[in-house]
Amino acid sequence: MAAWARQSSADSRPGSALILTVVLTSLLAIVGVLFIMTARIDRMAASAAAENQQLSLAVETLVAQIGEMLIADTPGVSGDPEYWDFPDANDPWLADLEPYRSGSDYYWRQISRIADINAADARNVRIRVIGDRDVIDVNMTGTNADASGDGVGDARWFKVPDITSSRGRPVYAAVRIIDNSAMLNVNTGYWFDPNRPDSASVDGNSVQQINVIALAGDRNSTPADRQNHAAALLAERRIDPTQGLRGYEQWVIWQYGRSDPNSPYRTFDLSDELELRYRFLLNHADIDARIETWGRFKPRTISTPVDSAGEALDSWFARVRDDGTLDPNYAYRHLATTYNMDRIITPRPIEVGSVTLRKKVNVNSADENAIRDAIVTALSGAGRDANVVSADSAQLVANLRDYIDDDDVVTAIAAPGSSGAHYYGFEQPCIYISEIAYRGVTDATGVVHTSTAIELSKPYFEDRDPQPGQWRLTIVDDGGSRHVPIVWSGTRRFHVILNEDPIAELFNDSGFSDPDPEDALQRYGYRPSAYANPTAQIDPNGFAQGARISLERYVEQTDTWTTVDHTRVGTGWMAPDQGARSLQRDISPGKCIRKLWSEIATDSPGLGHATGNYVDPDEGVIQAHPANRPLKNIGELGMLFATSASGVTRDDTAAGVLLDLARPDYAELLNYLTVLDPTEHGRSADETRIMGRININTAPWFVIAQLPWMQYQPNGQPTFARAQAIVEYREQHGPFRSPAGLLQVPEMRQLGSDGLDNLHEDDPRGPDVTYDRVRDDLEERDVLFTRVSDLVTVRSDVFTAYILVRIGVNGPQKRMMAILDRSQTSEANPRARLVSLYPVPDPR
Repeated sequence: MAAWARQSSADSRPGSALILTVVLTSLLAIVGVLFIMTARIDRMAASAAAENQQLSLAVETLVAQIGEMLIADTPGVSGDPEYWDFPDANDPWLADLEPYRSGSDYYWRQISRIADINAADARNVRIRVIGDRDVIDVNMTGTNADASGDGVGDARWFKVPDITSSRGRPVYAAVRIIDNSAMLNVNTGYWFDPNRPDSASVDGNSVQQINVIALAGDRNSTPADRQNHAAALLAERRIDPTQGLRGYEQWVIWQYGRSDPNSPYRTFDLSDELELRYRFLLNHADIDARIETWGRFKPRTISTPVDSAGEALDSWFARVRDDGTLDPNYAYRHLATTYNMDRIITPRPIEVGSVTLRKKVNVNSADENAIRDAIVTALSGAGRDANVVSADSAQLVANLRDYIDDDDVVTAIAAPGSSGAHYYGFEQPCIYISEIAYRGVTDATGVVHTSTAIELSKPYFEDRDPQPGQWRLTIVDDGGSRHVPIVWSGTRRFHVILNEDPIAELFNDSGFSDPDPEDALQRYGYRPSAYANPTAQIDPNGFAQGARISLERYVEQTDTWTTVDHTRVGTGWMAPDQGARSLQRDISPGKCIRKLWSEIATDSPGLGHATGNYVDPDEGVIQAHPANRPLKNIGELGMLFATSASGVTRDDTAAGVLLDLARPDYAELLNYLTVLDPTEHGRSADETRIMGRININTAPWFVIAQLPWMQYQPNGQPTFARAQAIVEYREQHGPFRSPAGLLQVPEMRQLGSDGLDNLHEDDPRGPDVTYDRVRDDLEERDVLFTRVSDLVTVRSDVFTAYILVRIGVNGPQKRMMAILDRSQTSEANPRARLVSLYPVPDPR
């Protein structure tokens, strides 16, 4: 038994060794596998890190390339490229913000073309649904990449030049660049309420009048809703509703949104901007930005990328493009921004003596030389004959100065060259020769007793009376030439110069009357009692048939007299014994400057009053009255005479003698002249940046519709048709090259022929904030443009770039979002600022 046991123990030693050997071998194998796996993981991690580095390098390369494209497109940096920003062949890098529908398909009018993309492949590109990891097919037609990340194709893949992976694979990229000035700035705009009685709050002179509260409402919003949205926006900004708007403008808008610990206000910041820009149309469900607590940015949104065509793509399109009905599905995220900018820079340099300007000239504050040189540069660039531009600009400057300055002194601008001639402005008070009268009576002895009279009319109650020594009549007839100094002694509107023989009585003081408006005292401070004892001015000589009568005013600057009006006395009507007779001029509002004289003498002279006076059948009006105040809007340039006002004839039209901004050459003036100027708000003299304006070349109709008065209709029912017509016009005709290009859109001119006054005092209130008593004139034709002329631009300086890079056709990828600002780019500083470069989180 013991022997058996010993034998058994001895026999077991080899088996145990075998087991131990197997265990040790297994352990060694496991260690080896773990070593190999660790090494592989290390290699994978190193490879991933290298790939991530390569992707980051590609992103940096693209951002630099985009910055260089923006710099090259900036006037004054490297030559003078086209001035405007519009998605076309001149700006191939710029994509349209919204798509369009054709048949059952959806298209981008232009996608961004950065490199290696055929121009034809970037225009009118059919939209496809693109999966996040779809294999790259560069031969696919239409959009084959989704740069923004909402699941809808909006770009095309291209190879990033000079960059490959560590394994030699190409790096592909897709880029989409959109314009932040195509959006409503929630930090600068506020509320446009046309029913406000204060004209200064509806005249379009502040970006706060851009109606951003539309982003909080819908098509069913009531006035009470809009008031609540406005109050909520003020609360978000910490603005006092009664006193805070002006302070906010100075602290925030004209500080360009810079953070100031002393500011009592609060703005929407970069975190809000990144949320609004997130994957173009998607709501980032994991983040609730402050802007989303105010605006209508979350209802009916989508949080995951579109994954199929058909109904899902149709739903996406309804969110990104509206047909004008304010579809409740229409999303506002892509229409809002917290940060945009443009500048009041010029297409070409303005040479003022030895100084070169690239900033628009402020017509309200600049000197005459700067304004004149700016006008010369603008008109020359518009193709006007260089031989006449200098003279035309001198006349324009003279008229502009006298329109703006608050005096009654005529401006004289020297003509070009050394001729010594001058161009004279059109200045208050406006006075016209309005009637010439005659009466001849033959007495018993056969002697003809003759009386004559000349009536002067001053049609504008607000004009001051002419001062002694400043005005005269010059009468030239067969008896020679003589001067009759004018000492105004009539009424506020009429003055009669009388040569009267008592036997041929022609006029007495009781004939004076002023058919003044009921509110003449309130509006003009006019009291008829100030002229309680009017007397006609006596002229002992009178005039004869065929005489030329000229009304002249003294120009102190040149010590000369300039003719402001004239008429020639006709023949055949000054016959004795036919009673009192006169030739009258139509002095209806807007017609007095046209020299519309009656051809037949009337036997009812209207000396000293306008009752029953002659009215010419020609209904054309030319509103001609210097305002004697600074321009409120740059669009008011259209109120100026482009020629000498004294040379206007009965055949002239308003468009022919005024500065008609619908003309392409005069439209170019708005690229060189301005009234909106940072210097007026405490900024340095060379500051050019403006926050919050809207680029009419890139903005969707909904954004354009939020400009002051853009939805106005005389019946009080808001309309989107005008804003839609602007977008349709640019899509058919190309970019607006100047803000005044809006006047090419018929819907922008329709108030000039509607037979209404469209005054802000009307019910409903209209956009014409100047009481002028002239209906359907050029001012009214242009009034809608005038109200928005300072708030629109044709160029931009802040852009958002969606960037997607991938290694190989199906390798790792990185999605980034960049905001670039070129608003301080210049020849001396040829760089664009990278405001933000942010990785785009995955949707959940």
